[in-house]
Amino acid sequence: MRNTDLVIKDIKELVNTRGYIYAFCLILFEDFHVNLETIHEIDYRSRLSVKEATLILGFIVQNAIDFSMPDSPESVIGLKEKTYSLMKELHVSYSIPQIEKINKKIQQVKNGVFTEDSYSERFDFFVNDGGMVEPMFYAGDGVYDFQYLEYLEAKYKYDKEWLLEKKDFEAQNAINIVSEIKKILHEKSRRVNLVGLREVAPQMEKEARKKLKKKYKEEDFKKFLISAEFYQYVKLFPSPPGDKSINKETVHSENWNCFYQNLFDLFVVRKSQLKNYAQADSFIENFSFIPGGNINKDYKGAGCFNIVNSKPIVRIDEDRLFVPINYLVAEAVYESPFYWMCEDKDYSDSLAEHRGVVGEEMAYQFLFKIFGEKNTFKSVIITTQKGQRDTDIDVLCILGSKALCVQVKSKKLTLSAKRGDTNQLVKDFKGSVQDAYNQGLISRNKILGNKAKFFDKKGREIALSEDITDVYIMGITTENYPALTHQAYIMLKKEETAPFPIFLSIFDLELLTYYLNDPYDFLYYVRQRITLMDYFRADEEMVYLGYHLKNKLWRLENADFVGIDTDYGAIIDRNYYPLKTGYDQLVSDSGDPIKNLWKDEYFDKLCSEIKRLKASQVTDIIFHLLDWSGDSRNNLVTNIINLKKQTTLDRKMHTISTSTPPDFGISYISLDTDDRSELRNRLLNYSMARKYRSKCNAWLGIGSLFDSHHMIDYLVYNDESWKYDTDLETLASQLLDSNKDRKILSFDKRKIGRNDTCPCGSGLKFKKCCGKNIN
Repeated sequence: MRNTDLVIKDIKELVNTRGYIYAFCLILFEDFHVNLETIHEIDYRSRLSVKEATLILGFIVQNAIDFSMPDSPESVIGLKEKTYSLMKELHVSYSIPQIEKINKKIQQVKNGVFTEDSYSERFDFFVNDGGMVEPMFYAGDGVYDFQYLEYLEAKYKYDKEWLLEKKDFEAQNAINIVSEIKKILHEKSRRVNLVGLREVAPQMEKEARKKLKKKYKEEDFKKFLISAEFYQYVKLFPSPPGDKSINKETVHSENWNCFYQNLFDLFVVRKSQLKNYAQADSFIENFSFIPGGNINKDYKGAGCFNIVNSKPIVRIDEDRLFVPINYLVAEAVYESPFYWMCEDKDYSDSLAEHRGVVGEEMAYQFLFKIFGEKNTFKSVIITTQKGQRDTDIDVLCILGSKALCVQVKSKKLTLSAKRGDTNQLVKDFKGSVQDAYNQGLISRNKILGNKAKFFDKKGREIALSEDITDVYIMGITTENYPALTHQAYIMLKKEETAPFPIFLSIFDLELLTYYLNDPYDFLYYVRQRITLMDYFRADEEMVYLGYHLKNKLWRLENADFVGIDTDYGAIIDRNYYPLKTGYDQLVSDSGDPIKNLWKDEYFDKLCSEIKRLKASQVTDIIFHLLDWSGDSRNNLVTNIINLKKQTTLDRKMHTISTSTPPDFGISYISLDTDDRSELRNRLLNYSMARKYRSKCNAWLGIGSLFDSHHMIDYLVYNDESWKYDTDLETLASQLLDSNKDRKILSFDKRKIGRNDTCPCGSGLKFKKCCGKNIN
């Protein structure tokens, strides 16, 4: 394995090879133009990422672009394949420190030396010696291009005057120009017959060799493969060959020259095409540059400043604009204005204030749509009983017995941190993650302690229920923070017994609120992510979400640890990207791996009837039900429906029970009358007996009346930990071991009033105990 500097040296030599710009254009087109129908089936490992292509482009523009014709079509393909080979080698080179540490660890184990997996050891392995460079550089893009444009106005809403005065920049005009550039390039791309060459080429070669091996020599196969490489671009030739053969023997040199010009033109937008858009000239000035000279001379690779990130448009001449990576245009429009303002020292205080306010507002808007106005609070101030201000919560969400404490940060990951500077990485992490977690932990303890007071921004007190049993900590960054989930797991300092947090970018939060738009589904996902932080590992939040939508985040049998493949993020691409970009009408649902997968009509109906009760413990009940597998939930609702039908037919009471000791169980009674009092007594006693016999710590009892169209007419829930009880032992024996299960049994042989002492033996009134959640 060669070190990174040597590989980078070879890459720089490669991009200065005669005709390389055309090989690069082939790579750009084939790797970043996809069929939306099969976007989730793409092998991204065989393609360059946006960051890898940006790295190459950064080296190309260090000199004036050489438009000389390649020596031959074969040489262009050779340059293309050499690029993939070097980029794979570059990836490996960034992992050398970790590979060496793994080898050292293996040797220690062979020598019988075992060390504890402590924080310091994890930090040394994953962070020291540039250990975070690879995961940060090779992390996914983290943001869709349309998200950059959607959030642009919100991000700079308080900076409009500065941007207009200093840079002649207005968000909506910029959005219009970026959208037009994308439209122009998309129309040009239609000249190419997109086939997904990186995926189909291996199989195509295999089939060709199988069919033609007796007739053709190896040299002929090479010609065939080169011809196949170019054939999807056949419309770029002035005179397309009629025999479908594209090689230097059958296509004249002048036609090849025309092809290369047309290939490059696929990525060209002309100034004249943008002239009718407001602020077009200032847009081009702000986001373009002329290559060569001293441009980008200090760029050395991952973590270094690369001009194409801030100015992604390359000026070729007075009219032609080369836009090689369209994604970078949207990204630069979103990111660059911040850096412009940073250079104005007189504006730094205002900039910092605006960023904090905007981040809080953006997070609130997403969460408000999920939890509603009455359960979502912004800028919550926490004080002690003496009136002393302890801390604040950016956004607080309440759902029954659960709360979500959200802290929003706008700290960017600096370039030196991306280059592997451990001290700077720790500093950035502290400002973005660690401080947010520490603040969230204080808030969590204050909520659970029931001794602090909470006020909104206007000074009005927020009355929090004493029934809140858990508080989940969420951190949000308004910036695209590479490898955020990985860093939050590896680098976070916390007490062993303290809960994990979940950290997201604002772009991840949008995805979560789109797919999990029911507050119970949303908060259940948050709970599972936090609870299983040590069990599931993935590179990006989108990967966790894709896995959850398809399989649910829950422990697997016979697995101590689960690594989730990035392919699960691709199924979000397949479903979400066409919808948000307006292509959903052109893409069929048949190949969508998650379309309506997360829906079960009857289970949703059951949950909806439970949610109507509005009691705090409804959240616990729904979470218990969501813990069950899809088959278990389906069996439950199917049996409930069948039992109601059976009661209608035979006029008899029917019951079912099921449980997963020691966690949770459920019993159902389909009553043969419409006597609500009788249903209450039967359900209460039967549920208590079943809970005790099953040795479960939580139990849900539901029942329905004879003529009711509801699944649930009465509900009881008890989450007291199981313990031996002589009275319950007797009740269970009498009720469950007797054949006369139509006989009404209760502790005191009478109907239970809401103000009566609860028969469970707690000493509390029935309405404050087992009957507290009864509708």
